[in-house]
Amino acid sequence: MKRRRLRKKEAKRIAEEMQEYGFEIKGDMDEVEFKTLKVILVENEPLLLEYGGKHYLTLFGLLKFRPGKGRVTVDNGALPYIMNGADVMKPGIVYADEDTKEGDFVYVTVEGKASPIAVGVALVNGPEMMGEKGKAVKTIHHLKDDIWNFFSK
Repeated sequence: MKRRRLRKKEAKRIAEEMQEYGFEIKGDMDEVEFKTLKVILVENEPLLLEYGGKHYLTLFGLLKFRPGKGRVTVDNGALPYIMNGADVMKPGIVYADEDTKEGDFVYVTVEGKASPIAVGVALVNGPEMMGEKGKAVKTIHHLKDDIWNFFSK
């Protein structure tokens, strides 16, 4: 696993990108490479991840910043599948933020709970997420995955 300190210019660009989401990120940033993702440590906290050239909050970052938009809520039956890394399927969704656009980062919660269980990318717009069949969210980071296990020690 490689870790490198981001240059001030890179860190500033990431901080500006996160400001567009409404998150104020300050401090030294390091990049840690995992299999398909890069985790950005802010003052040694694993707050951000990079996926597809974009940055968003990890589960740790979601717990710290508590965003108001981009939430997708699933029923309890979907929980074990998502915890094993499965994508979020339309039949399991009970709520989806209507402002979500295809390609946006979203976070997944379970019905009746506020804590996030996964981070993913919307495969369809928010209003289309609840449906009969098909995938709605590509899961990229979830509870008990390599990132969670490594940083929660």
